[in-house]
Amino acid sequence: MRPSNPQANGAASRRHRGRRAATGAGAAVLLLLLAGAGVFGLRAALPVAAPLAEPPRPAASSLPGTRSLTVAVQEGALPLSGAGPDGRPAGVHVTVARAVCERLDIDCAFAILPADRLLEALEAGAVDLVAADLAVTPDRAARVRFLAPHARVASLLIGRAGLWPDLEARTAPDRLAGRVVVAASGTDQARALADMDAPGATVVLAEHPRAGLDALHRGEADAALLPLAMALSELAEPQGRDLVALGPPLSAPPAGGAAALALASGDRGLAEAAGTALAALDRAGALRSLVRAGGDPVATVIPARALPHGAAASEARP
Repeated sequence: MRPSNPQANGAASRRHRGRRAATGAGAAVLLLLLAGAGVFGLRAALPVAAPLAEPPRPAASSLPGTRSLTVAVQEGALPLSGAGPDGRPAGVHVTVARAVCERLDIDCAFAILPADRLLEALEAGAVDLVAADLAVTPDRAARVRFLAPHARVASLLIGRAGLWPDLEARTAPDRLAGRVVVAASGTDQARALADMDAPGATVVLAEHPRAGLDALHRGEADAALLPLAMALSELAEPQGRDLVALGPPLSAPPAGGAAALALASGDRGLAEAAGTALAALDRAGALRSLVRAGGDPVATVIPARALPHGAAASEARP
């Protein structure tokens, strides 16, 4: 875990000004939190639009030559993505990407990377596809090609219960005053913290969401802004009994939005084939049934160290 630098995140180690209006009564917050959990689910992989008519299944020959695909997924973000207990790629985005590969009848391997390396690896040609909990934004769309959105992502702020003993304290506009708040570098959560009206908060960036959550458990941070699916999963576990939600889920940009598979801007053939495959899975209802948190027994992983140096990010930035 490292403090954000001034260029990466102007919110780190400086005082924020202004106050946000109170978010409402405690009961309303609970209802909003439960509603958000119901909408996004523990796996946060719901279709975002009505499916189209069933398209034909594309063959590998529809790509520019039969090939395998290398898919980059985010490190330390289970149940969304990361390495499972057996070291194999696991999580929602791994499952969706594998389903697309199987629909295309081609092999795929996975590179598990920090969020701030995902798009750079794609731009450098080190990977063919990115499947991650990153919302589609204009600045990202200017760098890579996104398929039609297939999921919605959101964030949830959680903290150590002893610091916020009641609902009123957990939803007060100044609840983060003097607190250390952690998010993973390069994520939507890091962007959201940079924009958040949090008077007196100090923002620290972790290498990945799991590292931020571990810092919260160790008492090195007071609160963490995490992907909604990850936060809800942690709150449901025994080790999450000492943690509480500090308000309802955040679904508006930059904390949330529509997510989509990303490809290199010039890879038109793969974009057309993968888009057709994803639409077919959507039409069949497979996107919902595929979502699970367990490891993928047939996925292969490419160590990050095996990727070209050109794919590495020199600075962590949201």
